[in-house]
Amino acid sequence: MRNLHERIDGTTEEFIEMFENVDRLFKINMEMFEKRVFIQSLYGEAKVVEDRINAYEVKIKEDSILAIVRFQPAAGDLRTLLTFIDCVKMLERMGDLLKSNLQLFRKLKKYNDGTGDHIYIIEEMAKKVHDIFEIYMEAFIERDEKKMYSLLADDEEIDEMRVQAVKEIIEFMKESPNNIEGGSIILLLSKKFERLSDKIMQLGKGLVYTVNGENLRKQELENNLK
Repeated sequence: MRNLHERIDGTTEEFIEMFENVDRLFKINMEMFEKRVFIQSLYGEAKVVEDRINAYEVKIKEDSILAIVRFQPAAGDLRTLLTFIDCVKMLERMGDLLKSNLQLFRKLKKYNDGTGDHIYIIEEMAKKVHDIFEIYMEAFIERDEKKMYSLLADDEEIDEMRVQAVKEIIEFMKESPNNIEGGSIILLLSKKFERLSDKIMQLGKGLVYTVNGENLRKQELENNLK
């Protein structure tokens, strides 16, 4: 039977593979943004990648719980295992959101009047969300506190970008009744990327807890209750 640290090292490798698969879904999303078209082959790949993410979630969670039960770890090791249990669900949910984005791209495909081209309104926001996820990956692998806190500081910028994007989408929808359905899909895409950003912030807070034991979510709850 492997010792605790060997188990944690193995689970860490699987966790990295899991968020690298989430990153692949991000890149598929961004490719469809750039080409302004739904690509069937990429959607097929996304379905396979999401299945892989779901499998990692189950395995990492089960392995982490088993390690806690068998080894009763303390301090840093316990924080790491608890973070895995908490964060794999967020990564799994991100996979769901990113795949569902592609389904919205497919719906936009039916508009041949240029409606789908207006996803450019939210493209910068989508790129920013992907950028902060890549910062999270680097911060996790490198245990880099500077990057860790840097990504948490990006939350307000994403909120501001969505507010601006919503204004532009509404103006586009006002131009013609024909724009309403397509505009609604783009509006929903913007909401999903905002939710993805929220998930990344939660992952970042989990990493802070793992690295130095500072529970930012608990502090946030206590502040809200005051």
